[in-house]
Amino acid sequence: MTPNTRLPYQILSQSDYQRMPWKNGLGETLEIQRHEDRNGLRFRISQASVVEDGVFSDFSGLHRTLVLLSGEGMMLTHQRVNTPPYSHRLTQPLGIARFAGGDKTHATLIKGAIEDLNIMVREADTQANVEVVKAPYSIALPTDEHTVFCGIYASEDSVVEKDNGDLLLLKAHSIMLLSKDIHLTLTQGHGIFITILDV
Repeated sequence: MTPNTRLPYQILSQSDYQRMPWKNGLGETLEIQRHEDRNGLRFRISQASVVEDGVFSDFSGLHRTLVLLSGEGMMLTHQRVNTPPYSHRLTQPLGIARFAGGDKTHATLIKGAIEDLNIMVREADTQANVEVVKAPYSIALPTDEHTVFCGIYASEDSVVEKDNGDLLLLKAHSIMLLSKDIHLTLTQGHGIFITILDV
C-alpha cells in the first residue's frame, strides 16, 4: 500500500494490513507498508505476534528496528561471523531493539506471547529513524527531499489535532501516513514515529 498523495495524510486501520507468512514459515505477520524498486525490497513495516521461542528469519542486507508492543517481553540474542554475540532484553512496551537482518537472531520469550512492530530498511541506501513518542507531541512531515516515508503508528487509542482544531481518532494498531507538508499534534496517547530516508 502507498499513501494517497492527493491528501496530506491517510489513516490505515489494522483491517487494511495484508496478512503474510513469515519467511521461515513459523508464523505470520501483518504487512503495513512495503516498497520495492529495481534493487529489491527497500523498506517494510509490519506487525507480528511471537508465540514461541525460535530463530528469526534471515533478512541479510536489511537493517531491522523492532518495537515491543505488548506482552511480558523477550530476550533477543544476535550472532554474526567473527563478532562476539550481543543481546537486547525488551521488558517494557515500546522498548526498541536495532540490529542487522543478517545476524542469526534467537528470540526467547520471558513469559508468554508478545506483539511487536518491525521496521526493515535496505542497509545499502536507506535509513529508518524510529522514535517512541508520547502526547503532547508535534507531528510534521520532514521537508528534506531525502524523505521517502513518514508516518505515526498508534500503539494505543490516540487523538491527533489538526491545525484547524479538528480532532482525529487513531485506533490502537492503526497508522497515519503523512504525504504532504502537514503539522499535527498528538494530544492523547502513545505512538511510534517512523521516518525512512534515502541516504
